Order: sequence, then C-alpha cells, then structure tokens
Amino acid sequence: MNDEIAVIATTADPASLNIADHLLGLGSWEEGGAFRRLRNFRLVLLEERLIGLEGLEERLEGMGLSPALIVFASRHQAKDGAPRLCGHFSGNPGEAVLGGRARELAVAAPGALKSFISNLVAHPVEGFEVTLEATHHGPTNLTVPSFFAEIGSCEREWSDPAAGEAVARSILDLEELHPPAFLGFGGGHYVTRQNRLLLETKIAFGHLFSKYQARDLDLEIVEEARMKSEAVGAYLDRKSLRSAEREKISGALEEIGLQALREGEIRERYPLPLLSS
Repeated sequence: MNDEIAVIATTADPASLNIADHLLGLGSWEEGGAFRRLRNFRLVLLEERLIGLEGLEERLEGMGLSPALIVFASRHQAKDGAPRLCGHFSGNPGEAVLGGRARELAVAAPGALKSFISNLVAHPVEGFEVTLEATHHGPTNLTVPSFFAEIGSCEREWSDPAAGEAVARSILDLEELHPPAFLGFGGGHYVTRQNRLLLETKIAFGHLFSKYQARDLDLEIVEEARMKSEAVGAYLDRKSLRSAEREKISGALEEIGLQALREGEIRERYPLPLLSS
C-alpha cells in the first residue's frame, strides 16, 4: 500500500508495546516529532487504552498526519486463554460495553484486514491460531478505515517475541487489495466459517456480527454496516442463528437491497485462482 498508514500503539498495553518494538526493529524509522516514519507508515505511541480513544483523527491531523488507514496494535484478552493472533473492526451494534459509543460502527477496511490475516497465515507462529473476530468495542467514531491487529490471549502471549514480530511483519507487508466485501452474520465470536471464506475465496469481510449480537441487529445497524464496509453482499452462518434471527437479518438485507449468498454460492462465484504446478 502506498497511501499513508498510521499504526497506533499505546504504553498502556504490553502486546501493543511488543508489536511496536518489533515494528521499530524491522526498519530504519525516522523521527517525525510526534511519530516515527518508515516508507508510508507512521507509528504513533500514545498513553491511553486504545478502545477508549476519542477524537483520534483530530489528534492525528494535529500531528500533520492524514492516513488512509489506521491500524491499532493491541492485545486480545479471552477467558479460555488460547494463544491467538487476531484481527477485527471496531463498533458496537448494541450498547457500549468496552469503549466507544452505543449503536455506532467505525469505518471498516475489508481489503486491509484480509491482507493482514492472510499474511499471518502465510507465516504461522507455532502454537497460535489465526482468526477474525466479530466487530466489537471502541473507538467507534472513526471515518478513516481501520482495524485492530492483536496478540492474545494472556500475559504470556502478549509479550511473546515471535507473536510480536509476526504481527509487526504482517502490518508492514499489507497489500492494497480491493476484494468484494461482504457483511457476515452468525457464528461465535471467532466467526469460524467466515474466517475460512476469507482465506479460501476472493472475498473480504467488512463488519462481522456473531450470533450473540443478533438481538441488536436491525435495519439501521445493518444499513450502517453496509455503508461503512462498502459491502456488495452478505453471508449468514444460518445453522448458528435462530429462525427469528435469520428472518430479521434477511428482511433487513432485502430492505437495503443487499443479496445474501450461501457458502457454496460464494465459493462458486469467487474462487481463488488455481496455483500452477
């Protein structure tokens, strides 16, 4: 990618510092006052927790930055403690539990997140799962496309040097992709079926909503997700959703003119090219 990319890290997060340290070790960064510069990347180190940031775009503008993409280097925390390298968009389809505003979604970056996840899979770290996550937490009031690049799920992994390097390299290797973007509905927090489709077809995913968020989805939120993902289609993990939930989501998609495709239809319409031997 040639456009300016702002990588936002924080001293309040050990995984964020791990990623930032490895970013700095992977190139000759120049001092830029409030940030550091490498090619089209701008590394900004803040003190606040990332999920609670407000007015970030104005702060970046005050530093002389006008990024086309924002990447948040962050930790991922989960009760099961499983080692994971994750990526997701920010937003709250319902109430705001972990930062951001209620019923507000940040602008997604489907092509960038597909590139990031694909980079992680191409150079795996032993013992770590690579996965998408459903949309959650703040910041939500962003108009610049963004995503979270995360190390999880406990303190041991947050400081793991191999994980920090993998995430840092996957950020620096981001490609400018323009795949067809889909909205995703259903599945658990780690949206397993959507993760496979992202890796095994040409599509990318914009905002993703798990089965646990289905109760918050209505016409207004689905339309906001479509607009802020520039989505051209949708996918429902039907088996994970109750009949009433499927009908509500399908009705909203029909109302906004967004076609929902089944997994087989996506694989047929958007196959990856066969690799030559």
